[in-house]
Amino acid sequence: MTKTKRKPDKPRRDFPLGAASNGQWCKKIKGRIHYFGVWSNPAAAETEYLRVKEYLQAGRLPPAAANTGILMSDLCNRFLNSKRALRDTGELSGRTFVDYHAACADVLDHFGKERLVEDIGPDDFESYRAKASKGRGLHSIAKTVTVTKMLFKFAYDSELIEKPIRFGQQFARPTKKSMRIHRARKQNSHGLRMFEAAEITALLKVATVPMKAMILLAANSGLGNSDLANLPKSAIQGDWLVFARVKTGVNRRIPLWPETKKALRDAIEHRPRAKSSADDGLCFITQMGRRWVRTGPNGTSVMDLVSDAFTKLLKKLELKREGLGFYALRHGFETIAGGCGDQIAVDSLMGHVIDDMGSNYRERIEDSRLQAVTDHVHSWLFPSAAEE
Repeated sequence: MTKTKRKPDKPRRDFPLGAASNGQWCKKIKGRIHYFGVWSNPAAAETEYLRVKEYLQAGRLPPAAANTGILMSDLCNRFLNSKRALRDTGELSGRTFVDYHAACADVLDHFGKERLVEDIGPDDFESYRAKASKGRGLHSIAKTVTVTKMLFKFAYDSELIEKPIRFGQQFARPTKKSMRIHRARKQNSHGLRMFEAAEITALLKVATVPMKAMILLAANSGLGNSDLANLPKSAIQGDWLVFARVKTGVNRRIPLWPETKKALRDAIEHRPRAKSSADDGLCFITQMGRRWVRTGPNGTSVMDLVSDAFTKLLKKLELKREGLGFYALRHGFETIAGGCGDQIAVDSLMGHVIDDMGSNYRERIEDSRLQAVTDHVHSWLFPSAAEE
């Protein structure tokens, strides 16, 4: 149950404004409620009221206030500093921080560093969405809208502006229908975003020792790039991998195929020495002694060598097509695993966050159910082994 904030008392008996439930000081003038500033700054609210009251009482539009307020550059800096603090405590992933940093750079490029935050309105957001839509897919547009709204909500929640920003009806995420249509068109043009069994087999035959292990882990259980880069040797517990998904923090218990276990042992045996002692316990280290996925020197970019190496492999085998990268192995696992008929077990292996009542009550999933899922995918990828 949401707790309603207690309205503050007036700072003095003759204070002309009342406290509204939205966190601002207000007054009813000519039958309409007008808002003048936040509870935490009654003096500023009273000053604004005195400035405009004669206009409002006469039914006229008051002139704009003097150009004072927070600039876009200051807002972005404060927003990123708050996210950087979360990143440094491990509450926010480095990749997500990079996304926020890039989004702020795009916002500043469009609106300008010296633009007042409170001066931005629906027309500005409509033109920004039109600009951001050029050359981008619908998922990218959706992310742009979401992060931009998050940025301006941060301004109001942090009391950097007195009133919430109005985005207008046009500054919205693409509809679910348009996303479905867009996905269908991409599938018709470029094929499914997954690899068939024969393609994975071909990749395994020519992959390097570490890449072979990574491909098998992704095919075996849907591990993604960041999962592999952060996978500790301690996660290997006999025939199982016990490791929380990096993106969601959801714990996973994964049965390992014999092929995956062998490839993983080979990768660890041939693993170069780590340059940082913090990386000594990882399964995978690059030839340069670094993590395969890491943030750049200033923390505002991502170096994903898993993706780079895998793309080279695809091009070598002439399997590269639009939308097809290492993460397509995760798509493939979800697609094929769903055929076993136990979606709850599949979601557990994938590390998905499922926000339903059953998930709140479910304490564990039997090993036999998890094993049945990975066995189903194994039979698809290695049909000859299943026949033996």
